[in-house]
Amino acid sequence: MANKGISTDLEPIISHSRLLSIEWQHGFINHDHLFVAMLKNKCEATQLLGHCDTAMWEEKVKKTYPAESLQKNKGSVPLTKVAERTIKHAFVIARQDQQPQINSTHLLLAILSFDNEITGAFNKAGIIIEDITAACFKKAIKKFPRILKPVRERNYSKQELFFLTRQTRRERIISLIHNAADLYAYHQFNDSITSCTVGLSLIPGCVEFKRILAYDHLRLHNYESALSLLLELMDEYPEDKDYPFSASYIFDVMGKYEEAASLLDQLLVKEPDNVGFLNNRGFNLFRQQRYRESVPFFEKAILQDPEFAYSYNNLGFAKYELGDTVAGTALIDKSLGLDKGNSFAYKHKGIIAMEQGNNNEAKRYFDLALKYGYSEKYGDEVEKLLLTLAP
Repeated sequence: MANKGISTDLEPIISHSRLLSIEWQHGFINHDHLFVAMLKNKCEATQLLGHCDTAMWEEKVKKTYPAESLQKNKGSVPLTKVAERTIKHAFVIARQDQQPQINSTHLLLAILSFDNEITGAFNKAGIIIEDITAACFKKAIKKFPRILKPVRERNYSKQELFFLTRQTRRERIISLIHNAADLYAYHQFNDSITSCTVGLSLIPGCVEFKRILAYDHLRLHNYESALSLLLELMDEYPEDKDYPFSASYIFDVMGKYEEAASLLDQLLVKEPDNVGFLNNRGFNLFRQQRYRESVPFFEKAILQDPEFAYSYNNLGFAKYELGDTVAGTALIDKSLGLDKGNSFAYKHKGIIAMEQGNNNEAKRYFDLALKYGYSEKYGDEVEKLLLTLAP
């Protein structure tokens, strides 16, 4: 890769990522190779990486991909499409920073701009894009201009459809699926819907498009549309557990608690120790204010996975509602210790503070809930609670 536009801060990172790929016999450089190289080299982004365990990430990325010979590429180590896209995005971010070259901070921000394990780890540490830009740029920026576009909607001619059903059809469909999935990863859910719609016009009933489309609608809180697709997928793929699990969540949100409980109970018969199933079954009862009945589900989930932050939060608020404020608050704090970006826990802390008459503290917690994406994930409940605090 040419060094034009790349700062001297970033050059060693790109070189080191190549060496790591060769050492591990991966045969390519992905975004996580770049991240590990960033951890192992002192750079501008180093000040933002103090919470990261370098050895853990090195071992994790090493084991993520199978070792393979480099002979087929004659010793070259190409960037993956994801890595190429990430570096291109870093250039967009550098322009926002009014910088002529990309540096390690720009690359880190580009990695954090789409869903991946690194982004998840930063969120758990309570670090989001806005925090980094506020500290390193002249202003706080929550999201950068998009670099992906959906496949354009159009009516295909008979000739185009003929060729799409021939040798190019498979490549075209795979490209469309990747486009829709990438748009989803960048939280461009409406754009992803557009690409899925085009894909389904070419291959009606394609499970990949229907699956992505269902989760696009779920993330946009279009619950009826998401549920309809998930129920179809459940009928077509009865052994897949993700579809009924997601459908149960939607039933809960819609207040259809019996339907949600039925699906979760069926899942728990198959996997009685599944942490997600246990937590959501407890939360199904929690939503109905059946707090005492919810407690055993949360406790079992914690027993199965002591690092699962969300069950501590749910158990804590259930205990608070049952009158044990001290234990309840301690459990919610435990949840935040495991996941500082847990917006639901901040909402619960805000409610407790509000009910104790501490409106300033309540506002602080509600603001944190919004900062960590409560509205995008769950709806406008926190915004409504904030309005009740207004003088």
